[in-house]
Amino acid sequence: MIHRVLPLILPILLLFLAAYLLISTGAFHWQDSAVRTTASPAKRKVIILLVDSLIAESLEQLVRRHEVPALAFLLQKGAYRRDMISSFPTMSVTIDSTLLTGTYADQHRIPGLLWFHPDEQRTVDYGDGLRVVWKPGPFQWLSDSFYRLNQQHLSKQTPTLHEELAARGYTSASINGLLFRGPRTHHFGIKAVTSLKVQGPDLLALGGVAKITKQALPDGPFRSMGMNNDYTAQSLIALVKEKRLPDVTLAYFPDMDGELHKHGPASLEGVRKLDQQLQSILNAFGSWEEALDRHVFILTGDSGVTATHASKEAALIDMEQLLSGLSFYRLGTQKKPENDVAVAVNGRMSYVYALSERVSIQMFIDRLAPEKRIDLIAWKDQEWIHVLRDGKQLSYRTGGKELDEFNQRWELRGDRDVLKLEARKEDGKWFSTAYPDGLRRLHSALHSHPGRFLICTALPGSEFAADGAPNHPGGGNHGSLDASDSFFPFAVATNGPIPEPPRRVVDVKAYILSLLTGT
Repeated sequence: MIHRVLPLILPILLLFLAAYLLISTGAFHWQDSAVRTTASPAKRKVIILLVDSLIAESLEQLVRRHEVPALAFLLQKGAYRRDMISSFPTMSVTIDSTLLTGTYADQHRIPGLLWFHPDEQRTVDYGDGLRVVWKPGPFQWLSDSFYRLNQQHLSKQTPTLHEELAARGYTSASINGLLFRGPRTHHFGIKAVTSLKVQGPDLLALGGVAKITKQALPDGPFRSMGMNNDYTAQSLIALVKEKRLPDVTLAYFPDMDGELHKHGPASLEGVRKLDQQLQSILNAFGSWEEALDRHVFILTGDSGVTATHASKEAALIDMEQLLSGLSFYRLGTQKKPENDVAVAVNGRMSYVYALSERVSIQMFIDRLAPEKRIDLIAWKDQEWIHVLRDGKQLSYRTGGKELDEFNQRWELRGDRDVLKLEARKEDGKWFSTAYPDGLRRLHSALHSHPGRFLICTALPGSEFAADGAPNHPGGGNHGSLDASDSFFPFAVATNGPIPEPPRRVVDVKAYILSLLTGT
């Protein structure tokens, strides 16, 4: 799912961004990052194939049918987990921030794809649908997505995988990942405005903005400016054939996210196309077995996808209607004194902000709680978190004597069934299959940034609508804490022993480092 930016905004991108910026003004000066990496200390190089919205059910179905030989090969050559737990909200920028930093949003500080920034007094939108170009404007979007996300908003207190690898003497690359902060300086030249200096890994490819090979790539305006699977696959193949693979390469494959948003989680065509691309990548090593002799392949999704009702009336939870009579902040503007509320829709999850003293969190709760399609409503009050579902309430805070299955300590008050918590028979530790790692993930989102706000999530089949947010009736979406949005497949393949994969994406960074060091 990282990132829905270019695939979903292609129509306006073609008319507005491509025509205006590329043709009329010649605004962009694409940078070539085809530099050579230094000698690698790792015994086995790691290649991370990050597939946006890869779903275990689809993957396994096609493996059983013998329709995806490359994916079947990778699954058979190592360890496989079908229920890796995502971060929250289950949106690409937050998930990938968690993957790269090994922390949840309360530490890495990327609350979601959309969120209201209290210092900047505006809603930050890293690229959610068509409105991202015509509301904030193309330069605001480019600045947020390509610069501020990595260089300003992502907490500098949480070192990324690329930064930590460099500190240990390893090299790394990022291909089409929007989260890429690292130790090496790169330049994104925008001649009409400025030259953006960014910090990234040793090798950085980001669509047409930065390349790691001089060969022709599918990066024009009719190919989402390079943010597509073919660009990623061909860039990775070039590194293999040119013998320039660093110790760790993160290659992001974005195409499936748009397909599943449109057609729903039952669609299989994206997995078939992915397998063809993976076949080409494995072939570049000479043979598939050779590919695994000196490399570890990690194949991973990032979140689940939940089917959305075909009927708009059933699917869409209209937040502006539920909060009617209040003055709404609008995306692409600066906050005005009369604005009471901002709604930042993240698919099947939404932040709702109290911007003036005329409104309160309790007022929002009273308006939203009667809506039957809303699943959870959560807010914080000093150190306590309160969660409401079906008229029942659970309150909790960190510390205390009660342990969850990940050995995190909590003090719990109220109805544990709100998050469907169960006690394990063998040790009494709390867990939830309905909201996996729900206590911690909800806590992280509510502590990800300052402000007066609450969180609400939608029941399966529904999603939130406000201020022109993109919606997908008859398709699919994610964002919520629910298991349907939270679980994704994770496979590790190599010739040789490998440690058991972790259960949560927040633990993947440490796992990758252990593959290099053997610890």
